[in-house]
Amino acid sequence: MREAAAGRGSEMWRRFGDVRGLGLTPHVLAMQIAHPVVGAGVVDHSDYQSDPYGRFNRTYRSITTVVYGGPVRAAVEAERLRTLHRRFRGTDEHGRKYHALDPKAYAWVHLTLVKAVADAHAMFGRPMRRTELDAYYADSIRIGRLLGVRAQDMPSTWPEFLVYYADMVDNTLENTRALREFLANLRHPAKPKALRRLPDERWRRMTGPTARITYLTTVATLPEPLRKRCDLHLTPEEHAAVARFARRIRTTTGLIPAPARRAPAILVPRICALLPEPRG
Repeated sequence: MREAAAGRGSEMWRRFGDVRGLGLTPHVLAMQIAHPVVGAGVVDHSDYQSDPYGRFNRTYRSITTVVYGGPVRAAVEAERLRTLHRRFRGTDEHGRKYHALDPKAYAWVHLTLVKAVADAHAMFGRPMRRTELDAYYADSIRIGRLLGVRAQDMPSTWPEFLVYYADMVDNTLENTRALREFLANLRHPAKPKALRRLPDERWRRMTGPTARITYLTTVATLPEPLRKRCDLHLTPEEHAAVARFARRIRTTTGLIPAPARRAPAILVPRICALLPEPRG
C-alpha cells in the first residue's frame, strides 16, 4: 500500500513549495540530467529544447500535485508519471542501454528535488535546523514511496542521504549531452512560441541579464567535482555576482510571510484539477 502525500503542516508542506526554491530550479534539472540514464531519456524523449517553458509548467504542475494535491490526486499523478516513463527506453550517447524506470535513476530524480529544497532555504533564506531536516527528510521518504521509489534506493536518514549524494556526484554523474545542451540553453534561452514574432535581437536584450545570472547561479551551485568534470569555471567576480543575487532574493522574500511564499504551489493543483491533463 502506498503512503499518503505529506500532510498539511508537515515539514515537507512548509518547505517544498516556498517560492525561493524556484531560484534553484535550473540547478536541480542540471543535477538530474547529469545522471546518464536521466540525461539520455531527456535527450531522446523530452521536449525540453523545443518547448522549455511548457516543460517547466508541466513539471511544476506535477510535483506540486504530488505534494499539495491531497492523497487521491497525488496517487493518481504518481501513477501517471510511472505509466508515462514506462515506455522511455533506448541507447545513450556511449552505447549503453537505459530505461527511464531504472530504480536508482528514478530515485535520483526524486532525491535531487529533496536536496535542492534544503539548499534553496540555506541559500535564499534561513538554513533548516537539524530537527527540521530530519522531519523534512522523513516526509521526503514518504513522498518517494508514493512515487514508486523503492525503499532500498533512499537512504534512511538525512546524514546517510548526504553521504549517498556525495557518492552519486563522485561516481555516477557525468558530463552528459543533455547537461551540455541545457547549460548552453541557459546562456541563450529560446524564445517562447508566443513571442516568435519578436525580433531576435530584442529578445536577447530582454533576457540577457536574467539568462546570465541564471547560468552563473546554476554553475556556482553544482558540486565542485561535477564542475571540474564538465570543465565549468567561474571567475571571482562571477561568484560575487551570485552572492549578491542570493542576498537580494533573501532580503526581498524575507518580507513575504511564509504562507504567502508557498501559496502558489498549494493553489496550482486545485486550479489544474479543473484543466485538461498534462501531456507529459
